[in-house]
Amino acid sequence: MVRKGITAFDGKVVGKALVIQEPPKVNPETKRTGTEAEVVTSVKQAIAEIAKDMEHKIARYQGLDATMKLDIVNMQKTMLTDQVFLDNIQNAVHEGYNAEASVYRCVKEQCDMLESLGDSYLAERAEDFRDVGNRLIYEILGIHSFDLSVLEQDVILVGENIPPSLLADGDEKHIKGMLMTKGSKTAHVCILAANMGIPSLVGCVDVEGLKDGENIFLDASTGSVRYGLSEQEIVEAKQDVLQYQDELRVMRNYKYKAAETKDGTRIQLLANIVDISGIQRMLEVGADGVGLFRTEFLYMNKQNLPTEMEQFSIYKSVAQKLTPMPVTIRTMDIGGDKEVESLHLAKEENPFLGYRAIRICLNQTEILREQLRAILRASVYGKIQIMFPMISCMEELDQVLQILAEVKEELKKEGVAFDQEVPTGMMVEVPSVAVMAEHFIKKVDFFSIGSNDLTQYTVAVDRQNEKISGLYDYFHPAVLSLIQNTIQACHKTKKPCSLCGEMAADIQAIPLLLGMGLRKYSVNPSSVLKVKKILANCSEKQAEKLASTACEAYSATAVRKLINEMSGDE
Repeated sequence: MVRKGITAFDGKVVGKALVIQEPPKVNPETKRTGTEAEVVTSVKQAIAEIAKDMEHKIARYQGLDATMKLDIVNMQKTMLTDQVFLDNIQNAVHEGYNAEASVYRCVKEQCDMLESLGDSYLAERAEDFRDVGNRLIYEILGIHSFDLSVLEQDVILVGENIPPSLLADGDEKHIKGMLMTKGSKTAHVCILAANMGIPSLVGCVDVEGLKDGENIFLDASTGSVRYGLSEQEIVEAKQDVLQYQDELRVMRNYKYKAAETKDGTRIQLLANIVDISGIQRMLEVGADGVGLFRTEFLYMNKQNLPTEMEQFSIYKSVAQKLTPMPVTIRTMDIGGDKEVESLHLAKEENPFLGYRAIRICLNQTEILREQLRAILRASVYGKIQIMFPMISCMEELDQVLQILAEVKEELKKEGVAFDQEVPTGMMVEVPSVAVMAEHFIKKVDFFSIGSNDLTQYTVAVDRQNEKISGLYDYFHPAVLSLIQNTIQACHKTKKPCSLCGEMAADIQAIPLLLGMGLRKYSVNPSSVLKVKKILANCSEKQAEKLASTACEAYSATAVRKLINEMSGDE
């Protein structure tokens, strides 16, 4: 049988299905038999046991520089030990319900509320809260939950919604894939799986008959899973995986090669990272530096904003580990699909068009000042660059540059060392900036085109809305025109321009961008080798011919057709 899903992380793998059973059914109407005090005490003891286990994991993850795993456990510990959560459970116990029923009722009420708000981020946080609730119920009932820390064979996890805490503590050597019948590719567990390099599919419904222990073929490159395989089909699937691995091995040869075209044009190929653990992955594939350090993850899933010292320590560590490579640190890009509990941001009807990123920083300037102080202090330890996101008008750019100048002056007066010539740039992700690129580039040292947001804002499509996501297409001629205008503005002023986002690693877009004059690509570490290989087979002259023709096209469909024709695919 073949079933389709949504690819959360690319790859092919054959393995035994390890079906993650749903948590035990709890009757929410079950009344307590003991006294109220006895039941509350049992709940508190269960919370204490889980919190103790979480503390051990936090210590272990800190030692491994596993920031993403650490964030998940920290966030869930905050949920678990929240006094409001305990108060709600105690109220349910007071009403006469037993321990597990009280927990179940409180968790369900909270999750229903989060999922009813129509916000994808909050809906995904409901899954984290449900994970915490299930762990608490397991502890109260004395049931051992799945332990994936030690596995004896290669497995593909299969479940409705696999808890992020379960994967975080899993045996990375033997967890080869993940298949979920629900969830979204932006869910915590999927982001974690991608961070661990685990091929994953979500939204793969109707997998009836899939049995625990049977061989399945997960092909995340095509968004499909095959099961109920015959012996011959298993052999063929394994051959397919071997061929895929051979292709990966060929790509690994590019680790020691510079990114350049067939005719010798040198390309700077940078990596996007979210934490220190990303450094090792980018070094393993031979990236030229960090094109985008997403600092917003330092702010998420925490009760308090990170201090200047906490930020400085991280930025310094990254700079030192990568010297003399460039490290472009983007100031926090919070809002839209990324929320920060400690900022207490109000819910908005259109969060992507609302109070986010630099707009928050210009309203709460102390946050930006503290981050800039940390970045500047770290700048003496490596080749750091500062980048501002979501600039939409000249007034915003003038304000952030003024704040940067003031922070530099503060540090000088304090006698604090920093790179006084630290390069300062901005994201080009709003059409108003791309249209006026020649004016904005005069005030900064470099541009980085954010193709995801630029496309979204240009074609007026929420890329997370499944009903209209088909309209989201960065091959739209209007998007290409804005990208070309931005690149040309940089060429005229002899200033660098990079591009990050899905487009930078798209096999069809890479030669097109090359032809437009792009010489810096910034991609996830997992895409670096693929991009090197594609560039090595590109001719600069052919790419320029493709770009000049494509930019005259009238639709995204026409652009794609042209790319296929010129690459010989049709």
